[in-house]
Formats: sequence, structure tokens, C-alpha cells
Amino acid sequence: MIITAYRLPALYEQKKISAHDMEEILRLLAQAPLLYDDGLSIQVQDFMEGLEIELEHEVRRAVIELYELAVQACRPFSDLSAYEQLQDALGLQAELWQEEVLTLVEWMEWLKQIGKGQRKLPEYNFTAMLGNLPEGFMIHDFHDELRYQLEQNQTNAWAIEERNRLYAALGVN
Repeated sequence: MIITAYRLPALYEQKKISAHDMEEILRLLAQAPLLYDDGLSIQVQDFMEGLEIELEHEVRRAVIELYELAVQACRPFSDLSAYEQLQDALGLQAELWQEEVLTLVEWMEWLKQIGKGQRKLPEYNFTAMLGNLPEGFMIHDFHDELRYQLEQNQTNAWAIEERNRLYAALGVN
């Protein structure tokens, strides 16, 4: 059993939340911020209203705790470009959670640290690293490129190092 200060991962481990419901909860975590141009306006209610599932009282409180962390993580991003980077990171984190690379506890801790200014979003100069790229190339695209490089050559030291660095920046321990 995992030991965590967060209720949602514990409830999920105790099977009080189905895998389907957890996927829905985390889908909203990644998608609700897309409704806004910056992180200043989003509210917990924006997440909760998007849920297409009914939540029991105990689970509801745990989900609100998650979404409160998400709102706090959004707040520092008043600039459109930086907020888009956060949105992209959240989308990639949702994918990494589904692939069991990122745990929910790690993700929630990352959100908490971003919200408190204790952690920054991953920063890259993609053009310097990869050459000429399409406009709007972001972290998720970089992850896809790293995955492609590793499919071509599993021992590609650069791709392994960059993937590990990216994962660490996204909260994977």
C-alpha cells in the first residue's frame, strides 16, 4: 500500500474508484485548463462541471483536493505562451500516467510544487537541439521525437538521457 498525504491515490489503490472513473478524473485534469488563455481564471468548479461521472462524498472530496492543486498550479501562468506550455505538460503527464510511467502521487506533488513556485516547467531550446522544426513544437512533440528515436535505436544515449531528464522535470521519480 502506498503511503501518501493525498486521498485520491489511496482511494484508487483501495479500489474505491474504478479505473474508468480515474481516467475521467485525470482527463479533466489535462483538458479543463484548455478552456482558458491563462491560469488566472480557472476554478475547481470548471473541472468538476466537466466530469461525466457521479462521485461519492469521500471520492468527491479527494477529487476536489486534486483539482485545487491543479488550480494553484495554473495560477502562476498569466502569460499565454507559458500557460500553453503548462497545458502541454499536463497532456503529456496524462499520457505518462496511463502508461504507468508517472504515478498519481508524483503528479500531485508536481502540481503542488509548480503552484508554490518550487518547480519550473521543463525548458528547452528545441531548435538548437533538433534543428528546423514546425511552429508550435512543444514538450509533448519532443517526447514523441524521443520515443521515435528510441524505437529506431534502443541504446541511443542522447535520447535516453533527454527522456530521463524530461521525465524528472515532469515529476517522475
